[in-house]
Amino acid sequence: MRFDEIVIPIIKELNQFEPELKNISTKLDASATQNIFSYFFSIPGKRLRPMLTFLSASTINDELTPSAKHNLIQLAIGIELIHSASLIHDDIIDGDLLRRGQKTLNKTFNNKIAVLAGDALYSRAFTIFSDTLPKEFAQVMGRVTETMSMAEILNANNTSPDRETYLKIILGKTAGFMSACCSLGGSIVGASEKECNMLSKYGENLGMAYQILDDYIDEDTAAMKNVTIEEGFQFAYAAKTSIDSLKDSAYKKSLIMLVDYILDFYSPKVENAL
Repeated sequence: MRFDEIVIPIIKELNQFEPELKNISTKLDASATQNIFSYFFSIPGKRLRPMLTFLSASTINDELTPSAKHNLIQLAIGIELIHSASLIHDDIIDGDLLRRGQKTLNKTFNNKIAVLAGDALYSRAFTIFSDTLPKEFAQVMGRVTETMSMAEILNANNTSPDRETYLKIILGKTAGFMSACCSLGGSIVGASEKECNMLSKYGENLGMAYQILDDYIDEDTAAMKNVTIEEGFQFAYAAKTSIDSLKDSAYKKSLIMLVDYILDFYSPKVENAL
């Protein structure tokens, strides 16, 4: 399965998203007098979190007014800026020198500049949330960001965590954020509380599966000590079943395909995983 097949239903949204994100980085660079942000965004990732937001929204309602579509794009941009800021700070914490095949900001511009760049992205993200989106969205993402930071602290203070601590760390660092992407995507287009909860559970289970399997590929000792590879696949299965009751559509199909993509990506590395 190819990743580009999954994004076909939301290609228009992603094509609107990219130039707006580039515009933000250009404006920030104009203030910084260095091409710090353009450099960071020059090699984009898969945009997994905006994807989750767009697919979740369209699963609920794929006929949006221009105003509603604008707000959805802004939500995705705010989410991607928060994710990007967290990556920049992670690289500093971990001392990483490469990301997406190029030198990290901390390697290229030094740690001080990288910290400040991450702070600027966080600030711009929450400006978008406060200026454009419902108040409760900023509250949700504020809690997500706080939880991510506390999970990083927990991780730093536990070089050999037990099972409970390991699961708490990956829930805080990865799964909680993906859960919020899905639930807010649904909420912004009028999803019911029940539908938001289903999308939230999908994102959480997907995030748990993604992080466990990713840790196994990296031969992370904490993961290999505390969870089995089969548990990662169980979380993936739970992600699929979480959205069983949502109406069938190309967008729901892509959410399911995304789970399969993760399984397909990791399963060749694991014998008898299913």
